[in-house]
Amino acid sequence: MRIEEWQPDLSGQPGPKFRALANALREAARSGVLAPGTRLPPMRDLAWRLKVTTGTVARAYQAAAAEGVVESHVGRGSFIAAPRPPRPVPQPLLYESLDHPASQQGPVDLRIAQLPDCGQVRIITAHLAALAGGLDADLLDYMPMSRDQDCRAAALDWMADRPLGPRSVDDLVLTHGGQHAITLVIALCLADRPAQVMTEALTYPGITHAARLMRAQSLPVALDNQGMIPADLDRVARASGARLVCLTPSAQNPTLAGMGPARRAAIVEVARRHDLQVIEDECYAPIPRPDAPPSLRALAPERVWHVTSLSKIVAAGLRFGILICPEGMGQAGRVAAQHSHMGLSLPITGLVTRLMRSGDAARIADLVHAEVGDRLALALDCLAGLDVVWQPGVPMVWLPLRRPWNATDFVARAAAAGAIVRPASDFAVPGAAAPGQGVRIGLNCRMPPERLALALNALGQMARAGPGVGPD
Repeated sequence: MRIEEWQPDLSGQPGPKFRALANALREAARSGVLAPGTRLPPMRDLAWRLKVTTGTVARAYQAAAAEGVVESHVGRGSFIAAPRPPRPVPQPLLYESLDHPASQQGPVDLRIAQLPDCGQVRIITAHLAALAGGLDADLLDYMPMSRDQDCRAAALDWMADRPLGPRSVDDLVLTHGGQHAITLVIALCLADRPAQVMTEALTYPGITHAARLMRAQSLPVALDNQGMIPADLDRVARASGARLVCLTPSAQNPTLAGMGPARRAAIVEVARRHDLQVIEDECYAPIPRPDAPPSLRALAPERVWHVTSLSKIVAAGLRFGILICPEGMGQAGRVAAQHSHMGLSLPITGLVTRLMRSGDAARIADLVHAEVGDRLALALDCLAGLDVVWQPGVPMVWLPLRRPWNATDFVARAAAAGAIVRPASDFAVPGAAAPGQGVRIGLNCRMPPERLALALNALGQMARAGPGVGPD
């Protein structure tokens, strides 16, 4: 059938219209009514034909793409995808942005937090040019584990003001970003343990994807306004026998919850009681401050794997992560990294060492924090009167929704209004209790503030008014 002749009936299907349209696309593709490679019409054209909003079609295309029914190509459009292979294909972690931050047209995509442009490219380019002039024949060889020691020392100095407890160069492993570090630890810790990872019931999807990659089951642990609940961690560990837990104590993703000292101590007590290994994901950590509570690694250096990176504070494209291993496990971590990727490239470790030693990494971080602070102030102003949760220096906020709002409906209505955000269900671990009603709003710090303010004001007005007011 030609796409111009396809006219699905959405009237009899339950649930929101975007879901009905996504279901219709899936059935048409599976039945062969729409052949693989069929180009879908522009969202505005299909919305006009079906008498729905453009936002409804955008959400339907996104849902169909997540299921592998539709594939999109920048500059070419969206197409019915070829049938999936028999084995399940892992879902991507990153979205292709639907907006153009510098433009005033199209939707405002707030699904992913975007770092501000503080001149990083110019600074990094200058360091790369200087580095290129000093490369020698070492570039022809593989990287032995000892060759990144200078970069590890620079990274150790970079983190000197963080409450991480005793650590040395020998405790560090350099990775291709925080996601790689988490995957590496899961692989290392599950080698002789039950293939299960305990994590917050709402969590960053990269954790569950990393567990699935290791053929491990993710077990949800309840959380509250301080993050993971120690009593429920005790319950899940006791019932399952799982011995690995991954959590984010300082800026929980997506709820932005932060643990106080007593909660952190209680988590460590449970971890010691059950002999748990702990992954402390601090890639989205707030701005360091003198009165910050001690990290989990400072409290339990014998069992905590601390993960951080430069992605959220300097530049995500560097793909540079830092893993601080438990005491005595650094060599094992570096061997596992060598087994995984044979070590970071010499140009990357050289570049990062230069950025840190010169002070440019710290200066970039200060500029990023300042810009993020301005965007957070803007968000809090636009969302005033609502129960917004935020952390200093973290470019996103969590918006709990008041009754009778449903997060899925809010996201669909927001898309119709031109703002794309993510509901709590996007972060729910399989098997978890029904998530609360809330949305995560990433702050696009490269977007003109006026355009970001329009989107945030629209979200704030919707949240205050309730589902009875706003676009269909």
